[in-house]
Amino acid sequence: MNQVKLKELITEEKIVIPLYTLRMYKEFDLSKDEMLLLIYLYSKDKTVFDPNKICEDLGFDLMSMMAIISNLTDKKLLMVNPIKDEKGIMQEVFDLSALYEKLTIEIVEKLNTKEESDENMHELIENEFARRLTPLEHEMIDDWEEVNSKELIKEAVKEASINGVNNLRYIDKILFDWNKQGIKNPNEIKKNKENIIKEEIYNCDWLNDDDEEI
Repeated sequence: MNQVKLKELITEEKIVIPLYTLRMYKEFDLSKDEMLLLIYLYSKDKTVFDPNKICEDLGFDLMSMMAIISNLTDKKLLMVNPIKDEKGIMQEVFDLSALYEKLTIEIVEKLNTKEESDENMHELIENEFARRLTPLEHEMIDDWEEVNSKELIKEAVKEASINGVNNLRYIDKILFDWNKQGIKNPNEIKKNKENIIKEEIYNCDWLNDDDEEI
């Protein structure tokens, strides 16, 4: 998504940022009162710096409200800028452009990370099988990623390739069996195979085998 366009959508209130801020306030290291003030200011148009009005609307005392503004300024999420009104009188207004910028960067990074993650797994399997995947197969991969790590899926794909099978149903069966056995990562696969080999060696009837060879 175009980052400039996304910022325009946020600034023009075509994207509801309060809900997004609710989801991300921990990442921004916001307190609930800081988040409340940002949402309040976002809902206004060029909010004039009026401490008494803000305190009245939000139920803050003056000292707490000033401390919140100071904290948001330090976190570079809010600015208070002097401007001239229509009559040429200087007044201070809140500026949320820094918040818009930070939200834009966070949204773009998360979208890019998800797209890159999705494409990598789908492309890996297509390259491994040397063919295009069907829509149903793409959905199957998405389902795998809901419950399996990418490392485990890659191991299942490798297992299928070693056995000469380029069928996603086969990989699905491998993953199902591993999940049933409680296997969650490649290290546990290796240990499981070692245990199977040890068990086969232990249970082997060496004396009878020797007799048969003779």
